[in-house]
Amino acid sequence: MMIEEVIEKFKAALNDTEYDAVLVFGPDNVQYLSGAHLPFTYSYPDRNLALLWPKGGEPACVCPVEWESSFRNLSWIGKTVGYVEMPADHAKVVSAIVELANSKGVSSGKIGIDLNRVPLSLYEELEEALPKAKLTSCEGWLKELRVVKTGKEVELLEDLAYKCDHAIFGTAHHVLVTSTRSEMSLSEEIRVHAMERELDVIGHHSVGPSASGEHAKKFWPLAPNYGIGFDKHLKPGEYVRMELRTSLDGYWSDGTRMMVMGEPTEEQLAAYKVLVKLRKAAMAAIKPGVKCSSVYEAVKEKAAKKGVELVPGLGVGHGVGVTSYEPPCLTASEDAELRSGMVVVLSPVIRGPEGEIMTSKDTVIVEDEGCRLVGWYMDWREPYVANYTL
Repeated sequence: MMIEEVIEKFKAALNDTEYDAVLVFGPDNVQYLSGAHLPFTYSYPDRNLALLWPKGGEPACVCPVEWESSFRNLSWIGKTVGYVEMPADHAKVVSAIVELANSKGVSSGKIGIDLNRVPLSLYEELEEALPKAKLTSCEGWLKELRVVKTGKEVELLEDLAYKCDHAIFGTAHHVLVTSTRSEMSLSEEIRVHAMERELDVIGHHSVGPSASGEHAKKFWPLAPNYGIGFDKHLKPGEYVRMELRTSLDGYWSDGTRMMVMGEPTEEQLAAYKVLVKLRKAAMAAIKPGVKCSSVYEAVKEKAAKKGVELVPGLGVGHGVGVTSYEPPCLTASEDAELRSGMVVVLSPVIRGPEGEIMTSKDTVIVEDEGCRLVGWYMDWREPYVANYTL
């Protein structure tokens, strides 16, 4: 099983550190180590979820009492300590963590904490409550652990990318140029097709928007209504952007495809061909040992040669795993090196002939000799062309 691989990987990594225990916060970290996918936790940032894992011992979870049964049902971890937390008052969660640290014999040891996930006020209270412990930053170590996937994680992410792509294609297959379908209707169709493939379309990261025409010039049409387009109807000749961010067993995919309402013009095809070239440039640059920033520069250079500009302020790809956006990030400023076992979503973004935002998100797996493209249900070297008739 996948979680068993993650457990063994974590245990081996923890044994090689100087930490006596690791204390992780945040829904993503806790899910990664426990297997419990609790999407609602992202909606309650004031409710702290933590997991304490002592070296050579068994982990335990600290969570609000109303989450305990859900956690136990979904996790392989049997030990939980529940607490009733008042807003802006960390006393109960601190007390629960101290109770666990004492029972695990690490209250005077070196405890690694992901400082990117724990609120500063809570961290300061933990320092006072555990005066003999040495609380040490471990977010870099945990990031390095998560960024390279196990074999089973790769298998799941590959399957998920395929189902995500299949769902988008299945949606596009129902579109007729002469129909009166709205963006809202298309967005709902995307989510329905995802559910038909047993994908999860609820939770903090889930999204399935569509955008066309003037709306396609923005990432979130009619913000802050999250890109569902409302009553704008698809029109002949328009480019339509279809997106789907969805999960399976707590792991995520991130897909986007372009559809033309009828036969594309030469200008529309030319713009799409640039996306194809940018994908090829990214894939050619991706190899173990190559810096993320080098991949970004390779894509940027190819775009310049084709006479287009990448949409400013964005990278050209990102990792995916127990969250829909995680390291490695293919940006101009990221000098981390790629490694075999990383799973990356390529996502260069340009403007089309009418100023519409164009992108085609593709999942690749970094391997020893380069990268492998996964997830294609159809050949995306051309855009999907909507029919006029059945």
